[in-house]
Amino acid sequence: MKLFLTLLFFSITLVSAQSILKGKVLDKNGKSIYLANVYIEGTYEGGTTDSLGNFAFETNELGAKIIKTSIVGRTPYSKLIQLPQKGLVIIQLQDNENRLQEITIQAGVLQANSSGKNTVMSPLDIVTTAGSTGNIISALATLPGAQVAGENGRLMVHGGDASETQTYINGISVAQPYTATPNEVPVRGRFSPMLFKGVNFSTGGYSAEFGNALSSILALNTENKIEQPKTELSLSSVGLGLGHTLQWGKNSLTFNSSYTNLKPYSKIITPDIKWTKPYENASGEMIYRHQFKEGFLNIYGAYNFEDMGLYQADINYQQPVPLKKKSNNSYANITYSQHLGNRWTFNSGIGLGYLTDKLHYDDIFLPNEEKSLHIKGVLSKIWNNKIKSIGGIEYFDNNYQEEYQRQNLDYNYGYHSKMTALFTETSLGILPNLIGKIGLRGTSSNLQKRNTLEPRASLGYALNKYTQLSMAYGTFHQQAATPILKYAPQLDWLEANHYIANYFYERAGHLLRLEAYHKEYNNLIKYNSMTPRYDSQYDNTGNGKVKGFDLFYKNTSSIKNLQYWISYSYTDSKRNEANYPATFTPPYVYKHSIYLVGKCWFASLRSQLSLTNSFVSGRNYNDPNQTVFMNGRTKGYNNLSMSWSFLYSQQKIIHFSVSNVLGAAPIYGYQYADRPNSQGIYDRRPIVPTAKRFVFLGYFWTISKNEKENQLDNL
Repeated sequence: MKLFLTLLFFSITLVSAQSILKGKVLDKNGKSIYLANVYIEGTYEGGTTDSLGNFAFETNELGAKIIKTSIVGRTPYSKLIQLPQKGLVIIQLQDNENRLQEITIQAGVLQANSSGKNTVMSPLDIVTTAGSTGNIISALATLPGAQVAGENGRLMVHGGDASETQTYINGISVAQPYTATPNEVPVRGRFSPMLFKGVNFSTGGYSAEFGNALSSILALNTENKIEQPKTELSLSSVGLGLGHTLQWGKNSLTFNSSYTNLKPYSKIITPDIKWTKPYENASGEMIYRHQFKEGFLNIYGAYNFEDMGLYQADINYQQPVPLKKKSNNSYANITYSQHLGNRWTFNSGIGLGYLTDKLHYDDIFLPNEEKSLHIKGVLSKIWNNKIKSIGGIEYFDNNYQEEYQRQNLDYNYGYHSKMTALFTETSLGILPNLIGKIGLRGTSSNLQKRNTLEPRASLGYALNKYTQLSMAYGTFHQQAATPILKYAPQLDWLEANHYIANYFYERAGHLLRLEAYHKEYNNLIKYNSMTPRYDSQYDNTGNGKVKGFDLFYKNTSSIKNLQYWISYSYTDSKRNEANYPATFTPPYVYKHSIYLVGKCWFASLRSQLSLTNSFVSGRNYNDPNQTVFMNGRTKGYNNLSMSWSFLYSQQKIIHFSVSNVLGAAPIYGYQYADRPNSQGIYDRRPIVPTAKRFVFLGYFWTISKNEKENQLDNL
């Protein structure tokens, strides 16, 4: 009995001694610090701060104890506390001389985040840029190094074509990031900008964590935080939208839906499109978030349905050709992050995509189906104040099948690609104000005969707290693009080597970014026909080189309520690919492009005016009537777009925008007939915009407890 009472006494004492230590870690400016390691000296008891800088963990310690806090780039912190602690422990960390978080390698990186150093655009900048009409891709075109072809709307970077850029959501690949449209009609990004609080746009030399892209990575990131309840309604000249967020405890669920129908719009503003079924789009997005004690779960899903019919001009037909297209696209990913203790973090995710596309073109029926899977796991470790490492493994499975039906012809083709990749990367504080990053990525595939090994390296040096220099090098590989890979799955890896030098200056509302680069291409694809065909002969004997220079200047402080930026890119691209007889500048490259973007807030009118003026030089094209290949050149053109956002009340906005205000009439290139006419001349038709202008009028209403919230960042 005495033994029982003794054990009971010690058990009660032990339970009563246990307490929860809570606190918050901030920087010198009072901003939250994420992933700081907090622990009690001499014990294994501790935790890691969440995205809001909060920490909480159980402890059995009593009396005077020393609590310690550390993170890369900050001076370690120690404080004497008395346990049990009744109130919050507030910890403020100072900068460290080896500032791995302060010195950011800028070469090849353009950041558009909600906050932070070295951010060239905010999310608000992205979606309120005139001419973008809420399309992330169009807004990114105003940044240096990026180009968007007017006839297809796809993103191209540093002299590469659109297939050389890959899109990721929360680190998980998206196989189909664009909407479905017929030829010569610009596409849009499939995803709503309102869900993404951070965009990392690479113009080259990107991290070893990513692969299968010769030129660029576009990484879209949602915030790891629980959203607050609200409802958002929109009504516009092209459709309507509804969004709603539920929040309970450590959970939130957000729905967004939209419907677009161009039939009413086309009756008011007639485009140069002969619709038989005006474009119709129904889409929905969902995101569920759950905050665990030491982890965060994010589930994202999207669905997109498109239907259209029209008569399309084709130089090989006497009359416009009837075209019908119907597309269904589904995408979902699940990501989970977990703090493992002792400065270890685990991130994992899985993404699934499914696309069906049915195209009727004259008497041709062309259905296709694509299934994609991406599984990824990443471990990261902060070793000390100078070293941080990541390592991971990922698997890609992409199955594309297409069928060609015409009269008595019926045949199938496609590919099933399976790739496995391993990667590792380490950041090092080499000297005060000097950091380096070195990485290695290896990939194997069932389609290619050899494995790839891709070294990546970069350096960043801070001349002072305002100015940084950086350099980057990397080797990159990619499978052939789907329009070719579906005919020739056996083709070898395409290869590119990047060399980048960057100067970055930021002080008092002024930001200047200069970047020079050189790219070398190997194993580019060549074929013996005018366009890729099922019966073409393909090989990897192509090559190329690109050199260029980018300039970006942004001013947010010289004039009150006014911000503007200037972006200029020089791109000298020479490639021997496709059916080229030698090395030429491809027809999709603009040698010069300039963007001037300005935004002004008029407080007395409760309005924001945005103007975007762009100029691009002409592009090359091949005229088969001439003896010299790729000897034609289109004229350069200017495009001025504007938008006006009126804050009717704090949560109600009226938005009006017009693209191509001055009515420019660019010619993007020419389509030539497959065969010469009776005089031996190849007839042609110009490829021009389907509409001279696009006019948008919308009303946006937000309903929430926080009466200051509105949809200005969704426009």
